[in-house]
Amino acid sequence: MINSLKRKQVLTSQEISNRFSILRTALALLLAMGIAILLIFLVSNNAFRDIRSLLLGPLTSSNRISQMINKWIPLLFTGTAVCLFFSVGQINLAAEGAFFAGAFTSTVVAIIVGIPPGLHFILCALAGGLAGAIICGLPGIMYTKFNVMTVVSSLMINYVVLFLGLYVITNLVRDPAAGYEASYRFKESARLGELIPGSNIHTGLIIAVLVVVLGYLLLYKSTFGLQIRTIGANAAFAKYSGMPVAKVIVFTQLLGGFIAGLGGTTEVLGLYNRFGYSGLTNHGWDGIMLAVLARNNPKYIPLAALFLAYLRTSADVLNLTSNVPSEVINIIQAIIISFIAAERFLAGWEYKTIVRNTEKSMALKEGVTNE
Repeated sequence: MINSLKRKQVLTSQEISNRFSILRTALALLLAMGIAILLIFLVSNNAFRDIRSLLLGPLTSSNRISQMINKWIPLLFTGTAVCLFFSVGQINLAAEGAFFAGAFTSTVVAIIVGIPPGLHFILCALAGGLAGAIICGLPGIMYTKFNVMTVVSSLMINYVVLFLGLYVITNLVRDPAAGYEASYRFKESARLGELIPGSNIHTGLIIAVLVVVLGYLLLYKSTFGLQIRTIGANAAFAKYSGMPVAKVIVFTQLLGGFIAGLGGTTEVLGLYNRFGYSGLTNHGWDGIMLAVLARNNPKYIPLAALFLAYLRTSADVLNLTSNVPSEVINIIQAIIISFIAAERFLAGWEYKTIVRNTEKSMALKEGVTNE
């Protein structure tokens, strides 16, 4: 009975690795926040007030809470999309272009097409999602058919999408009366409504949460998700096991691109009344950071995205209320990602823990055998 209880207390190597991943993330967050507080002391005219703004600023008014949630929504889309890309072993960087493609494609549909509310947004979402799927699917097809490096082709396609999108907006739906480079106003039938009356929080939040849930269920609760993760871990093994490696890779890129494109649609039709982007949004690059933080698991994307949205809102508060530059937030992000991505950080301690645990497990087995 005692030996049975002891065996239950012995952790597996995977359980130890998971716990160290959590510890690595927590230490990175604490270290980054500590350095940020030190920097604020060095540059601020009122350090204690500005530290309070950094830590609590986003929660000090309903307007700032709404702002934080609206920053959170697009990150849920791009974070989930990049989790899919990385899980299948592809460093696809085209989520940025897919988000932008979804935004400008749905803009054209929202302005030109006139159909009843509800149906209009669905049509815009399909158009934006398909545009994103094409953008992210192309690097996957080029990799499986011609062995073109995904990281290179996906990076370059972002800039093709940027200039294509600006050309489309300028030549098809530009409003000359706007006073700046922007489209005509969206038809109200295409726009998303407010989730909470009187706030700027739109119903795209519901769509984003559903996307995260479905992404998690696909990756970790389905046979197809098992194929994705197996291919990502060892493509050669998956191929010899009979899995359709090329098809799974391409479909995963298409699906991730659809999600990122849908994010672009939700962003422009939920938050704005016209298309006004003059460059890439950086939401796709943020998705890469979030996938690293979440260890490619969509289950952790909401928390990672909320943390990033909170930091960005804190930066806005600091810009308005202090002389602390917003670059402090960029420093925090860089430190966090550097430590989490550093496989050697705490690796020695993790290795010793696994060895001790294995020795304990072997000793327990020998004890049971002797009995």
